[in-house]
Amino acid sequence: MQEFHHRLVSSAVLIAVVFATLFWLPLWAYAIVVTGFVAIALFEFFTMVRHRGVLVHRPLCIGLGVIFTLLVTWRSLVEPGYILAPMPGDSVTVIRWAWDVFWPVTIIVIFLRQFTRQNTFETLSGIATTLFGLAYVAGLLSYLLYIRVLKHEHGAWLVLFLIIVTKMADVGALIVGKLMGRHTLMPRISPNKTVEGFVGAILCSAAAAVLASPMVLKLAHAPLTAISLGLLLGLVGQVGDLAESLIKRDCQVKDSSRLFPGLGGMLDVLDSLLFTAPLFYAFLIYG
Repeated sequence: MQEFHHRLVSSAVLIAVVFATLFWLPLWAYAIVVTGFVAIALFEFFTMVRHRGVLVHRPLCIGLGVIFTLLVTWRSLVEPGYILAPMPGDSVTVIRWAWDVFWPVTIIVIFLRQFTRQNTFETLSGIATTLFGLAYVAGLLSYLLYIRVLKHEHGAWLVLFLIIVTKMADVGALIVGKLMGRHTLMPRISPNKTVEGFVGAILCSAAAAVLASPMVLKLAHAPLTAISLGLLLGLVGQVGDLAESLIKRDCQVKDSSRLFPGLGGMLDVLDSLLFTAPLFYAFLIYG
């Protein structure tokens, strides 16, 4: 009951923040919140890998992630709905230049940081982990910015739909797993996850997608599409949850942090959204 109470309070705080930034605050406030989420999640990620013995420069890594997220914000506001399409205009050319040079410059900066170290121990693992962390956290979470600016004010409802469908899978996995869980899903990665909970998560996402379908124009009168999308988002979200569990298992930590009592850290809260946000964005653009 104490754990349930902690989960309830933490969830209430997060829900309040989501609603405020989506519907009551200006778009720049939403961008700041997402950037803050990226910074916290990167801090947790690079703190975890230190437990694994991988040497990374945490302030530099977080700074690069914040810069990347700000570039995504800038570009998504100028050209909502597209990532690689041509963008005419002088001001937009500057944005394209800033975007196109980010990853090459990032690689160079990481190498320059390695040059200042007194030894070459774990150099390759440090560079690889840094680039993976930036892509895994900042790269995937940045799709929440692209989704938000789609169709202007309607983008807030798109983000809310994604969060509801993704997080209902977590609720379904918890409830069904507690009540009916008998068969362990992947004990070497997450011993508490069950096959029954996994199936319950996917079905709960499908049900949530149908109920929340009026938020998405493409789904408002297409229940079969809503069910299919819900099943897919539920499945991919659970894969994202397992992916973070695999990282935590390798780093020998239970949670990414204790930021949210009962829920874990920021990365624990966002793990499934990291995988579902790009998928949902692809559905909105190409579906």
